[in-house]
Amino acid sequence: MALGKLTLSGLILRIALACFLIVSGILTLQLDSGLLGKLQAGFAGNEVANAVHAIAKGDLASLIIVLIGVLQLVSGIFLIAGFFVDASRFNSIALTIILIMWLVVIFIVDIIGKGGLLGGAFKNMNTFLSFLKILSAHLLVLGAILSTKETR
Repeated sequence: MALGKLTLSGLILRIALACFLIVSGILTLQLDSGLLGKLQAGFAGNEVANAVHAIAKGDLASLIIVLIGVLQLVSGIFLIAGFFVDASRFNSIALTIILIMWLVVIFIVDIIGKGGLLGGAFKNMNTFLSFLKILSAHLLVLGAILSTKETR
């Protein structure tokens, strides 16, 4: 088993991160699939898809969204698989890819996306508080990625 030097807090963070990435990947992949996806985008407010649509349109936006969704899903699966398979070098590479992908997500959503720093975060108090809430959640995920990567 590949849990060698994992603490309880590290274990919980890794499970939470894997679940988050898997669910986020699935939700992101569903956003461009017909009426159900459009309704879900409105209710769930997938900020990744919304940010991509704010900077790209058409097939390019769909391609970027699918790529990010697949990366999130595969990354979460790799984290879960790491509990059962001792592939520390492979997991290290996967975590580096996850880290880079998540930094891109933070840039797209929190910097240039609608409601991001350059997209109107300071328009009014509600928009600013929403921006801070999303940014803090993204930073929590980033911290979990870094923590998981450091325990390798």
